[in-house]
Amino acid sequence: MKVILNNVQVKAVASWLPKNILEMVSLGAEYGDTEVANIMKATGVERARIADKDMCSSDMCQKAAEALMEKDGINKDEIDGLVFVSQTCDWILPSTSIALQDRLGLSKDTVCIDIHYGCSGFIYGLFQAASWITTGACKNVLVLAGDTTSRMMNPNDKSLRMVFGDIFDLFLCIEYLEGKYTISPLVTVGNTSMGFHIQSDGSGADRLIVPAGGFRLPVSEETSVLKWDEDKNGRTMNDLFMDGMAIFNFAITEVHKNVNSLIEYMDWVKEDVGFYALHQANEFMVNYVRKKLKVAAEVAPANCKDYGNTGPATIPFLLSDVCSQKQYDLKKTIMCGFGVGLSWGSVAADLSETKFYEPINK
Repeated sequence: MKVILNNVQVKAVASWLPKNILEMVSLGAEYGDTEVANIMKATGVERARIADKDMCSSDMCQKAAEALMEKDGINKDEIDGLVFVSQTCDWILPSTSIALQDRLGLSKDTVCIDIHYGCSGFIYGLFQAASWITTGACKNVLVLAGDTTSRMMNPNDKSLRMVFGDIFDLFLCIEYLEGKYTISPLVTVGNTSMGFHIQSDGSGADRLIVPAGGFRLPVSEETSVLKWDEDKNGRTMNDLFMDGMAIFNFAITEVHKNVNSLIEYMDWVKEDVGFYALHQANEFMVNYVRKKLKVAAEVAPANCKDYGNTGPATIPFLLSDVCSQKQYDLKKTIMCGFGVGLSWGSVAADLSETKFYEPINK
């Protein structure tokens, strides 16, 4: 699917970091120093943030939202849409977004939705928000993204534990202004548009999955049995499983084609793209995808060394982290997410007027 949604723009980005830091070298006592060193060298991930055991994704997204509304002087009474992107929701039902509407003190006229996606989820969340805006259904939409991925991993699974972390982000996108669905027009209304290219391949659903816990395979004594793979990673069927090689092959085959196709669809010149916000799966994969795109490291930075793979939060967190500290040419920006599903997609947008706030608790 490719589409351009007009008169849509991101206003501000904020993020919230858990205070707990897991240094990967500290896992040498559990997995062996040599094994830990090899994994760190392969992924480039040296540490990650881990949420407190009593905190859910919604708690930390709430903190990010409250911080942004305070910093940016946002009137919560003007917010009429909320999108919550997470695979670690509070309950099977009701939707966590509904609970966040009440906890944030938003109007009862706010439309809310949960998007149960992982590493590509932010792209879907932004698409949902932009669709509400461009149709005139909403004027201001909050997009909240984050997972407590650490809760889904078995501590015996070093292949995942040394890659994933917990971080939570908030986008405030779009405001209604003078009969147009835009915010702070850049030059002309035509420049406040977003292009999307979203793709799916459900044949790879078992490549990244928590097999048990849903209605197809409820948790039981059988699904709770700890099993070991050939690489000496232990997990049950209740835990997150990732076929790392399959995901890598998928990413290096499909992602650059998706991005290049969107750039062409937008009628952009590739050399004019000033910033690529790529999903931070790990440093090796970010650099590999960047090289497939044939773009310089300066315009496609990686920050996963200090935070790991934070699922749907990686793209907005990257923007919050690096764009709050350094000036980039964001007039033509590409954001790209890929992973569970299999699903992948890209967004083309002008973020040159967007406000980026440094991560909280950093």
